[in-house]
Amino acid sequence: MDFASYYLELFEMLNQACKKIASGHYDQEDAEHLFELAKRERYPSLLADLAESFGMMMVKIEAREFKMKQMLEELEQAKTKHVE
Repeated sequence: MDFASYYLELFEMLNQACKKIASGHYDQEDAEHLFELAKRERYPSLLADLAESFGMMMVKIEAREFKMKQMLEELEQAKTKHVE
């Protein structure tokens, strides 16, 4: 396999992982693929940087969603207390 094919294959892997994450339909295996591609000692630095950036975005989105769910639960509990 030549370098061009190798790079295209790696970027296609990154592209597929990012598409699944962007759609919100990903699982732990998809996240693991993304973080695997972020290994600078193993993959080209540009690819690793992109994979790391997308991985950090994914983590931040998950954290925001978790926080929003907690806030929603707190609001629902407060509403229930207020009604009683």
